[in-house]
Amino acid sequence: MKPWQRWVVRGAWLLIALPALWQVATLLYTITQRVAYPYDLEWMEGGMLHHAQWIADGDGIYGPPSIDFIPYLYTPLYPGVIATLGGLFGISYALGRAVSILSLFGIGAVTIAAITGPARRAARAGADDRIAAWLGVALALGGFAAAYPYCEGWYDLVRCDTFFLFLVTAGLHCAVRWSRTGEGWGAAGRMAAVGMLMALTFFAKQTGILYVGLGGLFVLVLAWRRVPIYALAAAAVGLGGVVALQRRTDGWFWYWIHDVHQSHDFNMKRFWDSFGNILGHFPLLTAIVAIGLIVVAVTAIVRRTLPPAARPLLVWTPVYAVSIIVGALGFGTQWAVFNAYMPAMLHGAIAAGCALPAIAACVRVLAPNQWASRTLVSAAAVVVVAAPGAYNLWTARWSPKPFVPTAADVAGGDELIKRIAAVDGDVWVMFEPWYGHLAGKRMFTHRMGIGDVGVGKAPRPVLGLSETLRDHAFAAIVLDSGAQAGMLGGFYRPDDRLPPRPEVRTGNRIVPASIWVPAIASRPPIGARILFDFESGTFDGWTITGTGWGPRPEMRELAGQPPVCRFGGRFFAISSHGGKAAVGTMTSAPFPIDGKRLTFRIGGEVEGDALRVALIVDGREVLAALPSKSGETLEVVTWDVSPLAGKTATLTAVDESATGHLILDDVLIWN
Repeated sequence: MKPWQRWVVRGAWLLIALPALWQVATLLYTITQRVAYPYDLEWMEGGMLHHAQWIADGDGIYGPPSIDFIPYLYTPLYPGVIATLGGLFGISYALGRAVSILSLFGIGAVTIAAITGPARRAARAGADDRIAAWLGVALALGGFAAAYPYCEGWYDLVRCDTFFLFLVTAGLHCAVRWSRTGEGWGAAGRMAAVGMLMALTFFAKQTGILYVGLGGLFVLVLAWRRVPIYALAAAAVGLGGVVALQRRTDGWFWYWIHDVHQSHDFNMKRFWDSFGNILGHFPLLTAIVAIGLIVVAVTAIVRRTLPPAARPLLVWTPVYAVSIIVGALGFGTQWAVFNAYMPAMLHGAIAAGCALPAIAACVRVLAPNQWASRTLVSAAAVVVVAAPGAYNLWTARWSPKPFVPTAADVAGGDELIKRIAAVDGDVWVMFEPWYGHLAGKRMFTHRMGIGDVGVGKAPRPVLGLSETLRDHAFAAIVLDSGAQAGMLGGFYRPDDRLPPRPEVRTGNRIVPASIWVPAIASRPPIGARILFDFESGTFDGWTITGTGWGPRPEMRELAGQPPVCRFGGRFFAISSHGGKAAVGTMTSAPFPIDGKRLTFRIGGEVEGDALRVALIVDGREVLAALPSKSGETLEVVTWDVSPLAGKTATLTAVDESATGHLILDDVLIWN
């Protein structure tokens, strides 16, 4: 090419690379803003730290399900790595995320080596496709970065996914690279190392077994005599590790990583939909892979040769195909989310990146010898093919804002930890066990584990769960949004809601929502006497008119209502039986005013005198109270009744509103 042509081509390539570089920069900015967040970015992060802590403490994570601990349905390598590093740095969110982020950088290094390596080696022979290869690297890394929102921000979490993906990608790259290099004991040692590395992918995540088979297939095609070394090394680590863990855990290892999975539902529609979801998410990048394969096939048929720069495409396309199947299997599994597509998104992007140097090399070979500017034609072909992919990445630009926690999230988390620490006794933070650890409390099992063993044909009991709830062993339970309070068996009641709170930014939007306390009869404070507390479960001592107050006091909110909080004991009175349009009045039995203060808890809507609690003395209303703010959280009202000492009074709770309701509990008189 002439100098001016060379500059035009380079300018076009740089322009095409810019959207990919933008995507990479956006991803890097996002993960730097998230790594130090001191609370859950995703609802199972704290549970993974709990796993690491159990390993660090010498407790096996695979055993019978109990209130203390139930493992996630994963193999143990990732939490084991965190536990090991935790001995040096301390187990924390930052450490767990650092492992994932370092894995992300490792993936980037492997991608660079896989795409540019053959082009660098070919350049020594005079066929220089290095710039096309680097453009392919940009396209590959940009494509994977652009999939971050689609995979719900899963790349930098305290989860095994990115670590697993690094092991798979590095292992397959080494399997191909080392199958064709070296002789003697050195080559055999490298092939054994590849087999062991691929076997470790299974201990990072079970679907690694598919990649172990794919790695063996690559070795078979490229250097079949080395297959026994690969297979023996993989079996020694893989099968040997399974047998060892089975013996160490009395058979529980296989139960958790295999048998429980088999009891979960598998959705065939989600499985088949996944092929369209993956291939169609970045359709122009998918088209680049297809065009690259066609050009390579034409070159092989017409010229009966295959340029070195074309070979990576023939490696990473089958990897992409296997990863599509892995993604479909993962997403078809019960409770799966789009992180299942991460392998396909990465390996599809790498395949698209490999297509560019393959096209450049093949077009140069296909161009007639009499063409003086075959290099220019090759470069133009790359530009034409890569430009739509660049457009795909440009239109897929995304904002980091939804994924980055705010100062309010941190403040909410700090406040929650203080609330948990202030409780006198054990606290079960049902979905975020690490929050209990941060508050200096003992950790208990993650709610996800109870769901895992509670499904299937033969659900297993959770040791200690029923007894712990029945005996009110927890001083408090932190329940999350969307959680089913029914599993508490009526032994606990809501006491308070929890805004502000730390928000998750990835995956299921499950966050701490309420604090529950034992549903037991409350004891009056020192200096107080109970006048009325509804703990008999009846309206004994009250006269009821209308239908709003219902036949009896309630232990929890009525259907369609938010939870009622901060009532005392087990029961409270509420006037929305039959809906908010229902009305009615409760009038207490007469009682002597023999104290200085009268207190009670009140809640409901703010609607003036239509919803009120009143004190009646000598047939007239002398004091009245209204809810100060609408809602189901009760507040304490205090009346000074010392001027009425010695008199007899009654209390009335009045609901005359067709659009609101009233809640009453715990009427006390104080000496």
